[in-house]
Amino acid sequence: MLSIRDLHFSYGKRSVYTGFNLDIPAGQICLLTGINGVGKSTLLRLIAGVLRPKKGTIVYPETMGGEPRRKIGFISDQLSLYESLTVDQTIRFHCDVFGLDRIDDRLIRLTKIEGGRRVKELSTGQRTILHLNMILSLDPELLLIDEVIHSIDAYLRRVFLEELIALIARKRVTVLMANLNFHDIEALIERVILLKSGTIAVDEPIETLKKKVKKIIAPAPPAGLTILSQRPFPDRSEYYVYPYLENSALRDVEVVDLDLTEIVAAFIGGEYAA
Repeated sequence: MLSIRDLHFSYGKRSVYTGFNLDIPAGQICLLTGINGVGKSTLLRLIAGVLRPKKGTIVYPETMGGEPRRKIGFISDQLSLYESLTVDQTIRFHCDVFGLDRIDDRLIRLTKIEGGRRVKELSTGQRTILHLNMILSLDPELLLIDEVIHSIDAYLRRVFLEELIALIARKRVTVLMANLNFHDIEALIERVILLKSGTIAVDEPIETLKKKVKKIIAPAPPAGLTILSQRPFPDRSEYYVYPYLENSALRDVEVVDLDLTEIVAAFIGGEYAA
């Protein structure tokens, strides 16, 4: 289990986390979400060891050994590649650093990334695939994925997600994703963690969350339910509620199930409206 205890972190005088706690069981696939600037990318960087906490501990599973960073795959929104190197040079450098004889470069060849091209000449999508290919070569036990796949085209996004699914199926790797394209990843997600003001505002299994967040279409606010956000229309309004109770005594209303994108939008929309 990945265990975070009493985590404190700040950028200068701006506090991001104060006494933050989180446990992620081995093999679980989690979505980390929240409004822009809430600290999603910061948390991934702290777990990856790119940033150091001011206080607190991050304890990795024993299976990751004495150097857990070597078992972490971190795909950041700011891809850390040496732009002056060619693709072939990047691969050789990666092999030297991690003591590998070679890597399986199937993904690079599949997406027709030429070995002689410099990294700075590659598109964002090609850089992402190059980075993913090298990370997979390490056979990671913990995979951290920031918002990078928003910026890659549909074909490369499909390649990325197919490889992610294959890795999960093969190894049952622990995955923590921050705000990806929810439509693409919804079938993978097991748990949704919503951050707010340095704390966890919502932490639910995805199937439970879908049962507890509903859109109610009605002429007036539904009594007895907490409204996350709403959209007014001339003769009615759409109310997004949490938690919705199946035995709620509602009349003259329409209750609509939501997908993950709509659920997250309801929570985040409510924060912006507050």
